[in-house]
Amino acid sequence: MMVRCGACRTQFEVPGSGRFACPTCGSVNVVREPGGAPPKMSDYPVAPNVVAGGPAAQAPPPPPPAVHTPRITCPDCAFSFIVGDIAVVPCPNCGAEVRTGFGGAEEEE
Repeated sequence: MMVRCGACRTQFEVPGSGRFACPTCGSVNVVREPGGAPPKMSDYPVAPNVVAGGPAAQAPPPPPPAVHTPRITCPDCAFSFIVGDIAVVPCPNCGAEVRTGFGGAEEEE
């Protein structure tokens, strides 16, 4: 019987119903006899983190730590952007030098 791989769409021949790996991509394909009943969920293997009836009860991951991201606004073009710990930075929009008030000693003019 000719079947088509559900993953890569390659056609290959199988002797009958059963589970067969695609010769091209290796995906396992379940083949039923024509007119047969659809497979039951119990016919498929259970994933490692799933218990009978649903996913295993797991605590949700903790929220990420709060991080302060300093945002400044360019005095020339009013573009707002995030900066790190640096005293002077070029504006990513217009290229003007913007003093941040963060980081090391500020440059003297």
